[in-house]
Amino acid sequence: MSGEPAQAAPTGFHLMLPTGWRRYLVDDEGRRALTAQLAARMKELGRPDLDVQARTLVEAQWRRLRSAKVSAVYLAEGSEAAQALPASIAVRQHVAPVGTDFAASVRTMARVPVEQIETPVGVFLRWITDGQGEGETGEVRTRQVGYAVALPGEGERRGLVFLSSIPHLDDADPTLVALLVEQSDLIMETFRWR
Repeated sequence: MSGEPAQAAPTGFHLMLPTGWRRYLVDDEGRRALTAQLAARMKELGRPDLDVQARTLVEAQWRRLRSAKVSAVYLAEGSEAAQALPASIAVRQHVAPVGTDFAASVRTMARVPVEQIETPVGVFLRWITDGQGEGETGEVRTRQVGYAVALPGEGERRGLVFLSSIPHLDDADPTLVALLVEQSDLIMETFRWR
């Protein structure tokens, strides 16, 4: 015995979010809350014609999030910056295949170079990808910053993956996109196990 107290398994996690960010669980209640928030915003803007379109988009997005096993999504809302370049962070559990540790599994999933960052709460893995939309969204690019942290005491196979998405047009100011990546990094620096 080492004499050190056993570390209790975490019961969850906490993130500090900037003003204007809100968390939605990816369940029926979360979908209804987001739909109500968007409906109120359309009414405030005097654009009830967009309400049906917003509801359709939320339904489609919720189906995609559920199929990806996302448990919660954090959205930047309400500010002019959020309207100009919306940002979001999705979180899901990740379990490495038997015989593979969490870090190796995440590196395979990311398919790009992954950096390893030592933090007070454990090792974080971080990577960045850029994607281009197709068809009607062909002029939209998305910078995605991934973060992964293994669950303490879980034999290094289980953990959480956070995906921060920053959609923007091809002609968006690169400085603004870089600032949103930095904001994402700052949010993730506040991560703590409960």
